[in-house]
Amino acid sequence: MADKSRDISVVVVGGSYAGAVAARKFADLSKKGYTGLKVTLVDEKSHYFHAIGFPKALVDAKYAEKAFLPFASFFEPGSQHQFINSRLKSIADAHNLELESGQELYFDYLVLATGGKAPGPINVRSVSKSEGLAEIEQLRTGLEAANSVLVIGGGAVGVEVAGFVAATFPQKKVTLVHSGKRLMPTNFREGVSNGAVAKLGQLGVDVVLNERVELPDDFGRSARIGHQVLRGTSGTEYPSDVQILAVGFKVNSAFLEPLETKIGSLLHIEDGPGFIRVRPTLQLDSDLFPNIFVPGDANDLPMTAKYGFKAEMQGGTAAANIKKLIDAGFDLSFAASQDEAAANAPPLGKWSDMVDAIMIPIGPELGVVQMLKVALGSSGIANFLVRQIKSKDFMLWMRKGYFPYKQSTSDQ
Repeated sequence: MADKSRDISVVVVGGSYAGAVAARKFADLSKKGYTGLKVTLVDEKSHYFHAIGFPKALVDAKYAEKAFLPFASFFEPGSQHQFINSRLKSIADAHNLELESGQELYFDYLVLATGGKAPGPINVRSVSKSEGLAEIEQLRTGLEAANSVLVIGGGAVGVEVAGFVAATFPQKKVTLVHSGKRLMPTNFREGVSNGAVAKLGQLGVDVVLNERVELPDDFGRSARIGHQVLRGTSGTEYPSDVQILAVGFKVNSAFLEPLETKIGSLLHIEDGPGFIRVRPTLQLDSDLFPNIFVPGDANDLPMTAKYGFKAEMQGGTAAANIKKLIDAGFDLSFAASQDEAAANAPPLGKWSDMVDAIMIPIGPELGVVQMLKVALGSSGIANFLVRQIKSKDFMLWMRKGYFPYKQSTSDQ
């Protein structure tokens, strides 16, 4: 084993689910004999937003306040680690990157946990907590004044948003339109979908399947407040005072352009959201960059792997693989000779998505569950499990552990 106390630079770009797990594991590792290990966490936002909890944050201002956790409290004060509030501009080569602030960073290992962008404010666009809260509050205020709400997209988020809006504002007409023949991704059992339709119905939600809403060119990628009549592909019109998009997902991969130019081939998929190509080990899909890993929503794993808890698992896989490389002294040999490093690289773990589990709150009292391929859709057991495990705070308590250190009042 190589000297584990040597200087090692790990840069993690993106501090959401995958990135937070990876950065936390490296920071903890630095206290276990890896004394020269320095972790730099980069994120364009000042606060981590618990996006899984958006459906509750939308209707509960007190919860929304708690769902923003400051990156200033991520690392222990006085440690060698640092948080940089900036955005990744470009990756120059296998060891250097540039931020939009103009700052350049060297890395021995890079974790690209840049994620993807869902429509706002499901994916909060703002870079500060105050602006993010205002973004959510604006939509909440629109809901309070509305008579009718249209939710477009019947995946997990769309179902949860429709459920919490209907439960909070029972007097409003809520319609959920989904292009698929059933709600939820098809890797989940049909009982989950049927249960979701039934329980949304209990809350008065009108669920429309096999229908795609045609959005005007100027609609944008955020929820809209104001009366509109949108048309479905069937010709049916859907009038509403608020329209919430729960479909559409895009990945930023422009920062890969220097690497792609260098190797003469694309490292991302041009069609669709623009996912970044990875190997089963979550390494970037190129022999030239074995020290770059891409866990989380930005990679080209199937959509069934794009849930918060699975991104966290991928962050753990990437961190474990980098630790194996560190222990083998891979960064030392890679700096000297790429061929020698490749020949002596240790076997790495492969990401395996073995968990087809999901827990969907439909308002604070109802929900559907799938565990171990058993669907608990229409049952009261599912309601009980969801109430006990998720709907209270959408498991925010678990993520608070990533941010254990106190920060100044100005950072909160």
